[in-house]
Amino acid sequence: MATGVMVSPLVVARGAGLDEAATSWLVFAALFAAGLSTWLQAMQLGRVGGGHTLFVGSNVAFVGICVNAIQAGGLPLMATLVCISSLSTFAFTHKMGALRRVLTPAVGGTVLMLMSLSVAPVVWSMLKKVPNDEFLKGPAPAVAFVTFLVILLVSLFARGMLRLWAPILGVAIGTALSGAFGMVDGVKVADAAWLGLPDGKWPGVSFDLGSSFWGLLPSFVLVSLVGCIETYADGISVQRSSYRRQRPVDFRAVQGAINADGVGSFLAGALGTIPNTVYSMSVGVMELTRVASRRVAYWGGLFLILLAFSPKVSALVAAIPGPVAAAYILMILVILFGHGMQMVHEEGLGFEAGLAVCVGFWVGMGFQGGFLFNDLAPKWAQLFLANGTTSGGVTTLLIMALLQLRRGPVDRLAAPLEPASAELLNELLERFAARLSWDVHARYRLMLVGHEAFLYLLKNAEGRGGATPLHFQARLRQVGEQVEIEFVGAPAAVNIETAIGDLPADAVPDSGDEFSLLLMRGLAREVRHMQYHGVDYLLIKADASSPDSAATDSYRSYST
Repeated sequence: MATGVMVSPLVVARGAGLDEAATSWLVFAALFAAGLSTWLQAMQLGRVGGGHTLFVGSNVAFVGICVNAIQAGGLPLMATLVCISSLSTFAFTHKMGALRRVLTPAVGGTVLMLMSLSVAPVVWSMLKKVPNDEFLKGPAPAVAFVTFLVILLVSLFARGMLRLWAPILGVAIGTALSGAFGMVDGVKVADAAWLGLPDGKWPGVSFDLGSSFWGLLPSFVLVSLVGCIETYADGISVQRSSYRRQRPVDFRAVQGAINADGVGSFLAGALGTIPNTVYSMSVGVMELTRVASRRVAYWGGLFLILLAFSPKVSALVAAIPGPVAAAYILMILVILFGHGMQMVHEEGLGFEAGLAVCVGFWVGMGFQGGFLFNDLAPKWAQLFLANGTTSGGVTTLLIMALLQLRRGPVDRLAAPLEPASAELLNELLERFAARLSWDVHARYRLMLVGHEAFLYLLKNAEGRGGATPLHFQARLRQVGEQVEIEFVGAPAAVNIETAIGDLPADAVPDSGDEFSLLLMRGLAREVRHMQYHGVDYLLIKADASSPDSAATDSYRSYST
């Protein structure tokens, strides 16, 4: 983990041609911000922090666009872009429930694959950054090959904890081999103090919001949103690994993890370094060690902060030759590209989603290569289009948004959450079933499931008080052979999905609440209660096909 935190800013510094003082500051600020951000992830300060062990480090996805920002306006411009783009994280979590159908894993995966390809030119240039051109005739290619080979072999054949050491083993062996060829300046490392502050100074931020800022901002925002999607997945995974008994995902904790990412990236930008992100290996380490205690995160964050105040560490990182750093980043890009492919396949790559992904991918490649008439666009848009991550990602996002229009008509109801609204809901369900020409059994099944869900939500809302009356929305849509009933409303005190899971298999209802839960468990194909800050989504899937007459009899006897 520490290797990734330090090497990513080093690659940015080398790619942008920064001096050693500026490089030392980038590494110092990255370590310090990563330590603080790891603490934030373990805490729950209001809506910031998920309360789980998630380690944070420098985000390699920003390497390419950070290099572009430094070349366009120096470190102050990069710092400003990092700070401003981090605010998009909070907009994402605020609308996370509503955006869940558009900002899908397919979109995030496409952007990750494009990002890997857009960073590649930086890696190729670093392969040739050596103290002397003579090294290019043999030592530099050999060092890069050995570094990459060590990381690859350890990743493929090592088991357990040893696999996690693959990056640092590759960098260490590659640097040692470089030293044997005379490519490493060990004098500066030896002269550096063990404790102290970096040689560089805080670069500050830029308030000159010119064409370079506006041209690069969409790229920073888009990659930030991809980071949100990745942290979204990590926030879910860590919950599944942290508890012995499986429970429904608490999306409020996921929102907290993403908000902590945003605060951490803002801190990184304010300090003048590249943004942070949650490292997915955190969940893998947890699975291997079977330790989920937050104390691990507190100690890990402290370790990163202490490393930041060691100039010796910064000098050691700065001494890593370009071919070694390039081989390390190349392996990370390979993994990220594969991770992007996995994200694309997560939701099942049908024709429509596959078309969106492939069109976005090739549009991004075309614009980045300058093959799609970039010169015909306005100058302010050329920088935007030339970044394949942005142009391809936005294309995929727009197509996915258009696909939502093909999901079919939606029947809606918005009403106060009160007993009198039950009749309005029943009328909505009846109209929906009649429009689809369902028979009496299927109609009663749909009405029974929807009615019981409404009663349970109503029961949970009673006694909450408040000056503002509670409201809810009901949405019905047919999806293939199933019907989706979605209730959107104020946060409920009890998670219905959890309550259904807690019922014994042979439960006999002794209250109206348990009766409602049993009916939903028996008649619904799937019940998902997704709780976010400020809003709940209750999604119920029921078969559109006609059931047996038991549903009819249950509804009639209960309603009478």
